[in-house]
Amino acid sequence: MTRRMLPVLLVAMVVLLASCGGEGEESPRLSFWHAMGGPLGTSLDGLVEDFNAADPGGPVESVSMGRYTALSQKIMAAVAAGGPPDIAQCYEAWTGNLIDNGSVASLTEMIQGPDGLSPESLADIYPIFLEGGTRGGEIWSFPFNKSVRMLYYNRDRFAEAGLDPDAPPRTWEEYRLAARALTRDLDGDGEPDQYGTASQITVTIFENLLVQAGGTLLDSTETKSAFDSPEGLKALRFMADLLVNDGSCLLSQGFEYQNEFLAGNVAMIEGSSVSLAFMRGKIGFDMGIASLPAGEFDTQLVAGTDVVVFRTDPSRERAAWEFIRWFTDTERTARWSAETGYIPVRRSAMEHPVMQEHLAQYSGLAEAYAQLERALPQPSAKGWYAGRKILESVAIEPVLRGIADPEEALALAAAKADAQLSGS
Repeated sequence: MTRRMLPVLLVAMVVLLASCGGEGEESPRLSFWHAMGGPLGTSLDGLVEDFNAADPGGPVESVSMGRYTALSQKIMAAVAAGGPPDIAQCYEAWTGNLIDNGSVASLTEMIQGPDGLSPESLADIYPIFLEGGTRGGEIWSFPFNKSVRMLYYNRDRFAEAGLDPDAPPRTWEEYRLAARALTRDLDGDGEPDQYGTASQITVTIFENLLVQAGGTLLDSTETKSAFDSPEGLKALRFMADLLVNDGSCLLSQGFEYQNEFLAGNVAMIEGSSVSLAFMRGKIGFDMGIASLPAGEFDTQLVAGTDVVVFRTDPSRERAAWEFIRWFTDTERTARWSAETGYIPVRRSAMEHPVMQEHLAQYSGLAEAYAQLERALPQPSAKGWYAGRKILESVAIEPVLRGIADPEEALALAAAKADAQLSGS
C-alpha cells in the first residue's frame, strides 16, 4: 500500500463505520421540508423542538420553503439530484408523481410494524385522511395540515341589518340574501362602503360550490376533467352573481379579504379553519363562526397536505416514521390544531383538554369542524395540481373580473386541464 492510498482508505473506513449500525450509534439527523410560515411555522418549530428535546428518534431539522410552489420545485430538483429530504409536505397530486418514480417509501409496513400503530390507534384517525394517502392498497402519505372551510361573520353587523346573529345563512340563497342586506352605501355616492361578503380569486371557493351542486372536479378515473358541467356552470355563475349582479361582494387580492373583514368593511367571509390563527387577537367585534352555507349537498373538499417519507436508508426511514407517529398522536395533534386551526388528525383529540379549551373560545367552531365528517377528499391525479391552477387562471379569474363568459371559460379551462391530466 502506498502512502498516497492511505488517506483514501481512511476516508472510506470512516464512511463505512458511520453507515453501520450498532450500540451507541447517534440517531440520524432528519430534514423536514415544508411551507409553513407565520404563526403556523412558529407552532411547527415549537413542536419540532419538543420532539428533539425528547429525542425518541430525531433530531429533526425544520426547513421552511415559504410557499408551496417553491416546495414542489425544490422537492423535484432534490429527487432528480439524488438528495431528497427525509420528510416533506406533499399534496396528493405530488405524491402520485413521487410514487411513480420510486422516490417515497410505503408507510404501510411501518404502520403495521413493531413501532407502528395498533388497529385501535389507526381507527382513531379520520378515515378520509387515510383514504387520501392510500393508493393501490398501500398508505404512501400521512395527514399533516388538513383544514375545512367555514363561514366567519360579524354578529354586530348582522344585528344592525336586522338579521339574527344566531341564525347565520345555511343555504346559498340565504347567503346571497344576507350579503345583499349587509351591503351598505353610507355616503350616498352610489358605491358600497360596507360589503356583505368578500372573495379571493381562488379555485377553492369554486370547487366547494361545485361539489355542493352535485358536481365533481374530475371523472371517476381521474384521467379527465368533469367541472365543465351544468353543476360547474351553476357554481361559477353564483360566484359571479355576488360580484356583478348583486354588487354585494368585494373582490380582493390575496388575503386582503381577511383585513377587510377585521376592519368591519365586510360582514361575512368564507375562510379556512386556519384563518383563525391569523385573525385572533385582532378581532374588535362579536365574531360568529358557522358551517358553509349548503347547496343541494352539504359537503366540501378537505384542504391541506400530507407528509411523505423519502427512500434513503432503512434507519432514516424508520426515524422519519417515528417523528410522524409522535407528531400525530392525540396530545400533539390537539396542540397543533389549537395553535393553528388545522383539523386534528385523530377523533380522540377533539376530547383533549387543549382542544376543548380552544373550541370553547369560539361559538360555532365545533360545529364547523364537524363538517369534516361529511367532506370529500381532493383528487390525487398526478396532473391535477397543474390542472387546478389552470381552472383558476383560465376560468375563475377572467369570469370574476367580468372579461369572460362562464360557459366559454369553463370549456377552455377543461380542455387545457385535460392536456395536463393526459400528460400531453
